[in-house]
Formats: sequence, C-alpha cells, structure tokens
Amino acid sequence: MLAILVPHAFIVPTIFMLLYNVVILLVLVMANGGRYDWVYEWGALALWMNSVPLCARLVATRCCLLGHGPVFWLLGVWLPWMAFSAFFSYSLFNPNYTTIYNNLFSPLLPLDYQMFFPTTPNPERSRLFLQFLIGLFFMTMYLLVAPLSRRGIRRSLNMILFFGCMLAVIGSLMKLSGTQAFLWIFEFREPCAFATFFYKNHYAYFALICIGIGMGRFSYHYFKECRSAHIPETSIAYALFLSLIFVSIALAEARGAALLALLLLFYFLISLFHRLIAKRRALGLLLAIVLPMLSCFAIYQLSAPQIQRSLQRSEGQLQAIKARDLHHVKRLALYRDTWLMIRDKPFWGWGIGSFIHIHPVYAGAEFYPEGFTYPVAYEFTHSDYLQSLSEMGLIGCCLLFAPFFVLLIGLRKRDILNNRYSRWPLLAVILVAVSACFDFTLSAPAIAMGVLLVGTVAVNYAYNNDHGRLVLDHS
Repeated sequence: MLAILVPHAFIVPTIFMLLYNVVILLVLVMANGGRYDWVYEWGALALWMNSVPLCARLVATRCCLLGHGPVFWLLGVWLPWMAFSAFFSYSLFNPNYTTIYNNLFSPLLPLDYQMFFPTTPNPERSRLFLQFLIGLFFMTMYLLVAPLSRRGIRRSLNMILFFGCMLAVIGSLMKLSGTQAFLWIFEFREPCAFATFFYKNHYAYFALICIGIGMGRFSYHYFKECRSAHIPETSIAYALFLSLIFVSIALAEARGAALLALLLLFYFLISLFHRLIAKRRALGLLLAIVLPMLSCFAIYQLSAPQIQRSLQRSEGQLQAIKARDLHHVKRLALYRDTWLMIRDKPFWGWGIGSFIHIHPVYAGAEFYPEGFTYPVAYEFTHSDYLQSLSEMGLIGCCLLFAPFFVLLIGLRKRDILNNRYSRWPLLAVILVAVSACFDFTLSAPAIAMGVLLVGTVAVNYAYNNDHGRLVLDHS
C-alpha cells in the first residue's frame, strides 16, 4: 500500500517544487552570486530536498520517462553521478597535503595518500563544493522528469525574468551614480561590481539567461498577437524588459557576455523575420538589417564610456598577446600552469577546490610580485573546464559530464529547439555554458544553478503535451 500511495503523494505538488528551486536561485543571486560558505552548507541541504520527489517519481514511473527506460536513466545518467559522488567523497579521507595555517593561502606539507584514488589538500573546502554539486545533480534530474505544466513553467521563469530586470535597473543606476553599496545602503563582504554580484561577468551571465527567458516569452506572445487586430502591448512590454537588460550588460563592461548577447540578439531578430526574408520581401530584409544596427547604436549611446573602456582594455590585451607579455595577460599564464598541473595528475586531479592551494607550486614568474618569494594566489583558472580537469582529472570529468552527453543523445529525437518558447532559454543557457571555456562562469553557485535550472525546465517544457503533462512513453 505504501509503495502505491507514497510515490503519488509527491507527484501532485510539482509546481511548488519548481517555485521552491526558483526561490533558492533568487536567494543565491541576492547573496552576491552565492560565494559564501553558508550557501554551500544550507543551499546544498535545500537542493538535496529534490531527492525525495525525484525518488518518488522514479518509483512511480518505474524509471520509464521521456521515452526511455531504466537502463537509460539508471545506468546512463544516475550511475555516473553517483560514482562521482562516491569517489570524491572518499577523497575527503585521503588528503595529499595539510595546510600549516588555517587559511587558503597557507603553505602545504605533503602527506602519504592513496594515489590510485581521488585526493584533496583541503577536505573541508572539498566537502562544501561536493555537497553543493550533488544537490545540483538532484535538482537537475528532478526538474527534467517532473510532470510540470507549461503554464507553471512560464510563470516560474517569469519570476526570474522580472527579478533580472529589477537587478538590471538597480545595477545600472548604481553604476552611473558611482556607488558600490547595493541600493546605496547595504554593504556586503566585498564591494559589488554590478548589482549584487562581486564579479561583473557573473552578473552579465545571469542577465544573459534572463534575456533568453525574455526572448522566449516575447516569441510566445508575439505570434499570438500578430493574429489579433490590437496592438501587441505584451510583446512590446517584453521588448522593453530585454532592452533594459541589454543596456545593463554594456554598462557592466562584461565583454564576453556582451558579444554572446549580441550573437543571440542577431539570431533572434533573423528568426523573427525569417518568413519575410525567405519570401524576399523588402520589409523583412530591411527590418533584419536595420533593427540590429539601431539596437547597437542605442546601446552604444546609453553606455558609450563603458564600451570605450572595454575596447581599450581589449586592445591593450591584444597588444600584450602579440608581444607575448603574459604579465598583462595573466589568463594565458594560468592556462599554461594549469596544463602542467593536469600533466602531473591526469586521472583523478588534485582534488575539488584545490586550485588555489596547488597553483602556487606551478606558478610562473608572472605571479611573483617584485621583492616577494611567494606567488600571488589565484582561486580560478578563468576556464571552468580546464580547472575541472586539473581538480577532478580525466576520470572525474568523464563521470561528471558523461550524463549530459547521454541526455543530449537520448533526447535528440525531439527537436527541442523548434519549440517557440523553450528555444531561447535553452540557447542562452548553451551560450553561458560555452563562456565557461574562457571564464570562471560556473564557479558562482547562482550561475551554475541558473544554467541547470533554466536548461532542464526548457527541455521539460518542450516535452509537455497539450494537457500540460509530460509525454510518457513506456515502450
């Protein structure tokens, strides 16, 4: 009797679980992107709550979801993540170094350890990151297979969009007024670079996710309102929201996110007028050419000083690269040193969160200030995937990322990108994930959670039928 009743008890309130996860995301955004120890403690515990309805869902459907059976879900997706969790949990009891002082910048003393298993120089730091990562696993799996209604998904993502618009307005006014206190009152542990974020690029990537949600919402209403005789006021409202967020990215001086946002904008405008372009209508061609130019011109006029500073920085870095002056392009020096770290421990890496401890051992001359015998400590490689290889090794990265490739291959039969609403949030999430190749995008808990939450919910939306339930195929 319990086997029958308990699973169904957790299937009914799925929309509340979605709202629950959205609220956690917004709390992380307000908490400066989530770069606090309490986020990795209590935030992880909150995300672990997704495991209860997830297990109930798997039992109720006998692991037959989205047209795939138990072999796909348990062996292809669940098993690699559980193996990753188990192996790197063992690393907490297999330290390779110990710190002399109780801080991140302490020199290290080597210890004896099992070299054939994962290890770490700082078990407490690794534990914080690992438990939050496992919580993200539970959330991703649950939101992917939960029977969410399309209306509920649209309303929940609208919360993120409106919150992003509010941050865009507040952050822009803070930037223009020259203050680093949020709302000109609240001062955080570190000065805010933009809105509530310590790092301006992290804000820009969150804004890019909001842009994807706004584009999806615009497309959803635009094609409906085109068939009516009245003015498309809802579409115009979402277009204004998008304009505010675009301007805030330019004001934040986040160059990488700005380029990705412009790329998404051009594709959005082309897809919006593709029918007129395909028919070689003069209006379609004119709009497809003029609108991007007008958008770029308007954004430039509103944030000209910030754009000019960004261009000057880019020009200076390009000149330093040509002159091979890595003192002014530390990112390339970090990439070089990280490859040396990977070369020495290629299979299991140095341990989750170990980069700040191990990099000083491999740091080049660029990181030694004049007159100092110890290098400046860097916490991130400025490439999340390269840092993952150095910290988790080839085996760890395969276990961590393999389920995403399994999902990509298994769900390719349904052309998710053809869905008018879910296409744009999913494309924005993909662009943010691509940006992690050259920035530490996913190191902020808020951005990592936002990418996984919005991406899985967009896939879930595309798999819904007309009655607001998932298309279940038990074959």
